[in-house]
Parts: sequence; structure tokens; C-alpha cells
Amino acid sequence: MLKRYKNSGFSVMEMLVSLVAGLVVVAGAISLFTTVMVSGNTTLMLSRVNQDVQSITDIMVRDIQRAGYHPSAAADMAPGTPSSSAKSTKYQFSTTADLYTASGATAPGCIRIKYWDPNPPSGAGSVVRIYGYDAANKALKVSTSYTEPTSSALGSSDCSGGSKLISEKEVLIDNLSFALASGSSATGMRAIDLAISASHATRPALAMSLQRQIKLRNDGY
Repeated sequence: MLKRYKNSGFSVMEMLVSLVAGLVVVAGAISLFTTVMVSGNTTLMLSRVNQDVQSITDIMVRDIQRAGYHPSAAADMAPGTPSSSAKSTKYQFSTTADLYTASGATAPGCIRIKYWDPNPPSGAGSVVRIYGYDAANKALKVSTSYTEPTSSALGSSDCSGGSKLISEKEVLIDNLSFALASGSSATGMRAIDLAISASHATRPALAMSLQRQIKLRNDGY
């Protein structure tokens, strides 16, 4: 005699429980994926800021270390102190003339470097480079001249020109300052403290600061 079996299957309650469990698993997977994506994007943004700040700082450090260099400087200093007519004295770094503090700023945000380059792109030896901070646009600007330096002090017009050192719009320079290092004097053993801070344009919380101390070449003048 054949037995009759009732059709087996999921009840409505079981289906609802399974559906909810599946949604929970999918939601967890999506949440994990989103977290990983956001974390990766944040790391990429911070890496971009860090990389750009490190790069421009290295550029400025190399330039500032060359400040005051001239091939005749050693001969001019042989007697002790170079005469005012010595050509190499035009390339000396002056803490009063070659640093400029903008109105409302608490520290110099603009620096001028003068040195003699034996193989410059222009074919002339003199190099005068100015790094200036544009606070209004949060940008670092640089201008270069290959004419012989003068003794005139830096002004706002000198520091506002030039082209952006960072072309990416994602990176903003929040602050740039220069100062005579502690223990330095205006006429001997000098070093410059450079401080720079930057952030991402769309994520201001992603920021970094960097400080470097740079020994000046012509500290014996």
C-alpha cells in the first residue's frame, strides 16, 4: 500500500528568516567593502599631500643650501672679511633683506636665494630665486631670475609673483614660514628653520606639517 507524503517546503516564516539573514550578510559585506574603499582613498589622499610637501621641501632645502655660493668667495675671504667691492658679497644671504614678512603675518613667508651656478640653463652664472607664500590662494610660488643680484630688500611685489610650485589643485599650502635658527647670529654660524604645513583641498582634516633646519653656505661672512 502506497503511503502518501505531504509536499515538503519552506514556510513563510522560514523564508522571511532566511531573507533577513541573507540581507544581514550582504549588508556586512557592503559595509566592509565601503570601509576598505574609504580607507584606501584616505590613505591615497594623505600620501599625495605628504609626497608633494616632501618634494617641494627638498627643492627649497637644496636651493637654500646654495645661498651665497660664488667661486671667488674663498679668495675674497682669505684676508678675513671680504671687501664691500668683492663680487661674491652680492650673493651673501641677509636675514634682513632676503626674508620678507607679509602684513598681518607673524613670521617671514618669503625668502630670496642668490648664488652662482656654473652651468645654469640660461648660460649666465647668476641665479636669484624667490619662494613666496600666497596666503589668499594657499599656494607656494617661485620665481627665478638670472641677472646679477642687487642689495635691495625684498618687498611684497617680489614675493607675489612667480608660478605655483605645486600644480595639483588637491594640495593646499596652509602655512610657510622661515626663521633664523636658534643659536644663530646675523653675521656668523647661521641656519634657517623652514616650517611648512599642507592639507587636502577636499579633506582639510588630512593635513601634515614638516620642519627642516638648513645650514647656510656663507655663514662665515
